[in-house]
This record gives sequence, C-alpha cells and structure tokens, in this order.
Amino acid sequence: MRSIALLLVLALTSDAFAQAKIGAAAAVAGRVQAASTGAVGRIVSSGQPLFLNDKVTTDASGRLQIMLLDETIFTIGPNSDLTLDEFVYDPNTSAGKVTARVTKGVFRFVTGKIARKQPASMKVNMPVGTIGIRGTMAAGTVGPDGSTVILLGPGADNNAGEGPGAVSVSNQNGSQDLSQPGYGTTISGSAPPTPPTDMSGEAAKIAAQLEPEPSKGE
Repeated sequence: MRSIALLLVLALTSDAFAQAKIGAAAAVAGRVQAASTGAVGRIVSSGQPLFLNDKVTTDASGRLQIMLLDETIFTIGPNSDLTLDEFVYDPNTSAGKVTARVTKGVFRFVTGKIARKQPASMKVNMPVGTIGIRGTMAAGTVGPDGSTVILLGPGADNNAGEGPGAVSVSNQNGSQDLSQPGYGTTISGSAPPTPPTDMSGEAAKIAAQLEPEPSKGE
C-alpha cells in the first residue's frame, strides 16, 4: 500500500509541476494553440496563461508574444512551433534557468532577468543546433533545409546603458559567435555554423513576418 501511495504522490507532483504557470500570451493574432505533452491542445488568446512544457503552435496567419515571468519575451510568427522546456525563476534574486525549443518557423527573443544575471542560464534549441545567450535580442528561422540565427542587438554603443549583446550558435561540429548586430549564421544538416555575415536584409524580412497584418482599410 505504501508503494502505491508513493506512486500516486509522485504522479500528482509531476502533473502539478507540468502545469506550473510560467508566463502569458500577448499580441495573439490568427490561430494559436498550446498543449502539454500528451494533452489535448487548447486555443490561446491574449492574456491567457502558458505553462511549463507547453508546445505553442501557430497557423499560416498566427503570431504571438510569449511573455515569461522573468520578462523574457519570445515572438513567433506564422507556421511556427515553440516548446517551453524549462523555466525556473527566483524573483528575489533573478536566478533561474530558461530553455526553449524552436522546431519550425520564425522567431525572435529578448532576454529577461535570468539571462541578464547569468547568460549561461538561458538557451534556445533548434533541430540542427543550439543558441547560447549572452544577454541580447536575436531572431531566426527554422526550416527543413536548416536554421538561420541573426543577432539584433543591443550594440556596443546603445543608449540603454546595457552591455553589448551576443549569442553563440553551435552544433556537434562547431560554433560561431555573433557579436555585431545585423550579422548572422546558418546551419544546414550536420555542417558547422557558417562564419558571421551581414544579414540585415534577412532580419528585416523576419521582422515583417512577426508583425501583425494590417487591418483592412489601413
């Protein structure tokens, strides 16, 4: 009986942990769904909570911001998938850990208090590589032919008094550091990330996909 009771307690604890609120949806447009592992998907609208292990998906016109409790903000565009794999946060010290996984589509993120305190505590995984954070804004795309990651800022001489942003993009065969805003790298298959190149034009295209479509008559 004691073993059965222990298993029941562990199951209830695991379920409660999986349902821990870690943020909320904002600026939702189009059709957006969220579902934890093995659960039925639910339609997401602005202001609704998001939970640990939620996989957030958008349709061809879907967009939203995912605002985590430490002020980290993910924005995903149409036909995109993002899973919130790990989130631990102590608001008293700003310590914690953030791990997200983008499996397809278009994304952008702005780091929050956790990464500002300890940049190594945040990472974004993709099918072909990982983005390591050093306090910044970055954007990218994930598709069947590979992934692109572009550093957006802040630059070294920003007006906000923040340290310059940077990311490290890596896979099992190599890594590249991005420290200049507008520069990016691509990963295709098992090849190492390409050397940083100016991708300002690609960054503008990504930004356009993440913005809401104008209303009729505008």
